[in-house]
Amino acid sequence: MKKTYISVIALFVIITSGFTTSMLWNISNEGVTVNFELPDEGTKGTLTGLKATIDFDQKDPSSSKITASVEMNTLNTGNAQKDKHLLSADFFNVEKFPSATFTSSSIKVTKDGFLAAGSLTMKDSTKAIEVPFTFTEDANGAGVFKGKMEVLCSDFGIMKKSKSGKDKVLVTLSVPVKK
Repeated sequence: MKKTYISVIALFVIITSGFTTSMLWNISNEGVTVNFELPDEGTKGTLTGLKATIDFDQKDPSSSKITASVEMNTLNTGNAQKDKHLLSADFFNVEKFPSATFTSSSIKVTKDGFLAAGSLTMKDSTKAIEVPFTFTEDANGAGVFKGKMEVLCSDFGIMKKSKSGKDKVLVTLSVPVKK
């Protein structure tokens, strides 16, 4: 009976180990950057306090999952009056919608790195987006995720749709991590 019990446990461990090959990465808060730019307006800024769960295996990205959020009240353009307006109900309405959240649904290899497809929730809208990113790992078990994406604020009810692309925001991320 005891041998059967041990055999069943060993079999369970072997079977489940095939489903947990990805690596849980911890964010190194120093050096994290979330930058944004509205190219048509010349507005640039940052968001801080990124929180994420990154379960990533670069050899098998299809088994990986990324969930990340940032508190919108950390928005900083260097202009306090502009920040106050962007955080108001006219734009992000941070009192009612304090964070923006991304949850991946799939991650795959591309010729330039990786592509995370998923859902971005800002304000009261959730839209499908894709985030191209790279990942580099050093010999000491540290790494850096870098990504760049375009977001149309009009898709989230933050600005009016613009044919000229005035509602387009470029977001760049650099996220240092450790095992």
